[in-house]
Amino acid sequence: MGDLDGGLTRGSSAICTPVWALFRGRPDHYCAGMNSVIRAHAARVRAADPLVGGQYELFGAGDLIEARDAVGRASVERIDPGSMRASWSPLILHRLQARVAGPDPEAALGALLDRWVAGLRLDEPDQALTVSWPSRDTTPVRALAVRDFAPIVAQTVHRSPTGVTAAPGVRRATMADLETMARLYERLVAYDAQFGWVTPRPSTPARIRDFLATEVLPTEWCWLAERDGEAAGCVIVQPPGHSGWIARSVNAAPVAYLSVLYVEPSVRGRGVGAVLTEVAHGHAAAQGVTAMTLHHALPNPLSAPFWARRGYRPLFTQWVRHARP
Repeated sequence: MGDLDGGLTRGSSAICTPVWALFRGRPDHYCAGMNSVIRAHAARVRAADPLVGGQYELFGAGDLIEARDAVGRASVERIDPGSMRASWSPLILHRLQARVAGPDPEAALGALLDRWVAGLRLDEPDQALTVSWPSRDTTPVRALAVRDFAPIVAQTVHRSPTGVTAAPGVRRATMADLETMARLYERLVAYDAQFGWVTPRPSTPARIRDFLATEVLPTEWCWLAERDGEAAGCVIVQPPGHSGWIARSVNAAPVAYLSVLYVEPSVRGRGVGAVLTEVAHGHAAAQGVTAMTLHHALPNPLSAPFWARRGYRPLFTQWVRHARP
């Protein structure tokens, strides 16, 4: 559900929500004025949060736009309604990567946003505008709030995770658990839909099974928690070899991405999520991971306190404005 600067991320949870990276293009060569803005922006962000990466470039495809002390790249993504991606966001995403500098970063961002929005066609249903911003670089963000953007998703980070590699009632998931994992994943989608970004579609159940069978279970780190012989929750982690799409956002390496944590409502508050996270952290640490990152929905009242207790803190915030035709 989160939005990496320059492309959608891939991840998930009732406390941590799925998303995908689509834009992996090479940065342009910018004119001197643009380079000056980008360098000043990156220096300000680095002073606010040295863990934020990827601020010295504008990634992917799209149109370059400028305003005073600001430069950005605007792109539009149209998502196939029958695809896996369609469950995790509106079907038309207008995305802006922004870099701002100068004595008034709020005014610079505001001018860039106004120029961007003025050029958009918003006459179709199921559209949204999205901007990902370094969470600790707070000076410019009023420009988003006063233009009706809301903070919807946080990308958070944990340095040097530690934990246990095994725990009672937790085991590695295998292909034999496909239907159980799919059932939990479907409940995750239904739960996250409450918060305004995820949308269950007719294709969602079939796409979830295909995704788990072809990508997740064969290549990623997956665990199931069981209580009284029944599945109680699951956690999925993308190892560093599969997390390159998001690694550039974190100024540390190697990075693993915790893409899913889901716990059944009947056992929430009983430590199931905590022990799943401990096992995921312990396995990642044993594999040499030095930073873990994930996304969670900010309107979910369980998310921020849970992940803060696990040692995560905000890195990027996804600001969203739903469009009405």
